[in-house]
Amino acid sequence: MQRLSLEPTALHVARLAPLLEWLQAHLGLTVLLRTSYSAYLELHREGHNSHVLLLEEYPEAPASTLRLEADNVEFERLAPRLISQGARCLEASREHPSASRGCAWRVLTMPLPGDWQLMLLALDPHRCQHLGPHGQTL
Repeated sequence: MQRLSLEPTALHVARLAPLLEWLQAHLGLTVLLRTSYSAYLELHREGHNSHVLLLEEYPEAPASTLRLEADNVEFERLAPRLISQGARCLEASREHPSASRGCAWRVLTMPLPGDWQLMLLALDPHRCQHLGPHGQTL
């Protein structure tokens, strides 16, 4: 899983503890450094590391969206569990005459603590699969 390249590396949150606890429990994110007002998370994907810094700035920090990219194996592992907790899974595919024919993406969206949103994206250039309402592959 990695942070999307255009996303900021530092996110300002109103309440750090509940968001951090959720990210660790449900996504298994590694915490490299933790203070009373910050957490530095490490994300891994195919030998590449990226990082996200969560900074608590209560109450000024408005909620936003945490956008992460997962490979298909990781997405398929996480999706059923997250869907069972209320996440929505969207899918689209590109067909003729697109230059990326057969390319598909899936997006899972879910509310997080503190009015934040998770957007988990997977790109599959080889096949287009659909996850049913309970996360099963159809």
